[in-house]
Amino acid sequence: MGSGTRGPSQRGPEGSLDLVDNISYLRGKHSFKFGFEYVEAIFDGNPTDQAEGQIKFKSLEGFLQGLPSSGLIVVGNPQTSVHAHWFAGFFQDDWRVTNRLTLNLGLRYEYYAPPTERNNYLGNFNPTVNPATTPAIEQVGQGEPLTSLYNPNKNDFSPRLGVAWDVRGNGKTVIRAGASLMTDFPELMNLINLNPFGANFVSPATGLVVNNSGTVANAHSPATLTPSGSQLSWNTTGPIFPISGATPINPTLGAPCTPGTPGCVVFTGLTCAAPNVTPLAGPCPVTIVPQNFRLAHAAEWSLDIQRAITNSLSLDVAYVGNYGFNEMYTADLNQPKLFAGWDPSAIGACLAPASVAKNYSNCNPDPSAEVGQYTAKFPYLSYINSNQSNGVSNYNALQVIARQRLSHGLSFLAGYTYSHALDRDVFPIDINNPQLSYGSGVEDLRHHFTLSPSYLIPGMKSPGQMLQGWSLSGILTLQSGLPWTPSDVTNDLLGTGEVNNSAVVQSWNLTGPASAFRAGPTPIPCTGNLPGCTPYSVVGGVEQPPAQCITAAQAPYAGNTQLQALALASLTDFGCYVQNGGILTPPAYGTLGNVSRDSFRGPSFYNTDFSVAKIWKFKERYSAQFRAEFFNIFNRGDFIQVPATTDPSKGSKGNFGCSCTTPDSSTLNPNPVLGSGGPRHIQFGLKLMF
Repeated sequence: MGSGTRGPSQRGPEGSLDLVDNISYLRGKHSFKFGFEYVEAIFDGNPTDQAEGQIKFKSLEGFLQGLPSSGLIVVGNPQTSVHAHWFAGFFQDDWRVTNRLTLNLGLRYEYYAPPTERNNYLGNFNPTVNPATTPAIEQVGQGEPLTSLYNPNKNDFSPRLGVAWDVRGNGKTVIRAGASLMTDFPELMNLINLNPFGANFVSPATGLVVNNSGTVANAHSPATLTPSGSQLSWNTTGPIFPISGATPINPTLGAPCTPGTPGCVVFTGLTCAAPNVTPLAGPCPVTIVPQNFRLAHAAEWSLDIQRAITNSLSLDVAYVGNYGFNEMYTADLNQPKLFAGWDPSAIGACLAPASVAKNYSNCNPDPSAEVGQYTAKFPYLSYINSNQSNGVSNYNALQVIARQRLSHGLSFLAGYTYSHALDRDVFPIDINNPQLSYGSGVEDLRHHFTLSPSYLIPGMKSPGQMLQGWSLSGILTLQSGLPWTPSDVTNDLLGTGEVNNSAVVQSWNLTGPASAFRAGPTPIPCTGNLPGCTPYSVVGGVEQPPAQCITAAQAPYAGNTQLQALALASLTDFGCYVQNGGILTPPAYGTLGNVSRDSFRGPSFYNTDFSVAKIWKFKERYSAQFRAEFFNIFNRGDFIQVPATTDPSKGSKGNFGCSCTTPDSSTLNPNPVLGSGGPRHIQFGLKLMF
């Protein structure tokens, strides 16, 4: 539970000024086109999310006793005025080589200048500084230590090639192919990170002491601080968070002192300090852009064959593919090695007889062992989240489209797509091996079929035109479920501490087919100590997980008695899920589960909409149309997809594996009438045309 309020997350203005001009020139079989584009992107922001802070308690008892477990607060003035200037020029030639062959050739050049802040209120990470004299977070801008947010790329050329071939010259069979290299413009909100470039920095181990108290730079150095419960003053006098008022500290000793005594420094405002410096809030997390940052690119290609079967019916079969590279994802440069926290001392404490006798009551990673490559060099920084630009993605699809133009009153459009999309997770499991996070994307929709027919009912003259002007139409949509991942974002199973940083995928172990855990309208049943699960049976004061869960939990570690013991420990501490012949268990402490990313599937979506229309004509210029429209005419219950990452450690009360609501009532699409997936709705309309 927690307390505190959240203000609006972002205020503008934001947008862009886009100026485009082009010239076309025809010469013989060539159609030339030249163009230029200028974009001024604007991102003036004032994010106030968590400005008032948030306090967390482990239990109701802790709240009543006034014993918080942790806090979160954003400090500093976050207001920025950011602009970026982007330029592009292009050349294109549509060349009709013969009456049956046409080529499309093009080349585009783009330059995206790094964003700048009007008052240089941006900071970035510089790992090359002297740790004894200079903070690793430096100000960005003209005349500042870092002149630009990153080094721009000046070689972004995008070639395009297309070909259309009328095979027999009669227009019945046409083959089209195309390929291009595309550059994706950066989203400023993902590049503008409010880092504490003007904070006070205290690091007794390296001898760094920087006091920026009372300066403009300190006031405009926002940071999200997460002090522990022991650093919070939960009382009526306050201040609750250790960032308000004056704090006298002896930086050499890393301890409070009396102002005026030798070595005593009074700090005000934001201070990023090593963990052993009390009572300051501790190290600051930062989100940075590497100097070699590159824009995302995509190579795209397609091959399409179109055939006219009759004068009104045509069939189109296409293969479409693309490969994305230099895509952005976030990785903590200060991430400890996998399983670092599960060192011999942590394992020994977990498997000690006293811990086992109390149902593995002491199974926790060793936080002192969870150190990254910059922990000793820059101890005043915790997470150094970097917007890396070496992500990759792939997409391949077979697309089939049948078109029936109006013939004998009937027309329709039918389309089917079979595709597979893969990419890397936005926050990888291991920064040293990002390929571990490569798998099906969250939008990996394998099968999608759409049919939209329309039929004009033959009519005859009758009183009031009641037997003429009628038509029927509908839309049928069939698609398979989207993927989801059982990801533990609560417990530090990997021993890296990253669970407190972001939603790192910490997968569990699966025994049986992945199809056993297809999501449904109710949570997947579980047994154990998780919220809402059936409790384990207790024999002699010791909890006894079901035999099938014990077998499944220990099976991946056959031959390793220690890992099997740690698997039993995690199983006892948490629980297991059993459904349709599949068993999901937590991995042994200090190991990674075998469930690959996005290997489970959500519910399929089937929907049929139908409409009836009637037209009356009044003379030549006037007409009226009446429509009766039926949404989800068969009143089928379609449920929302499971969130892409769902935490199994939340138990049934956390709705693990549950598609609990229909899409129309979800927060993503709150439209109870026209939202897809809602119950049957009927509406009538009358339209006058003149």
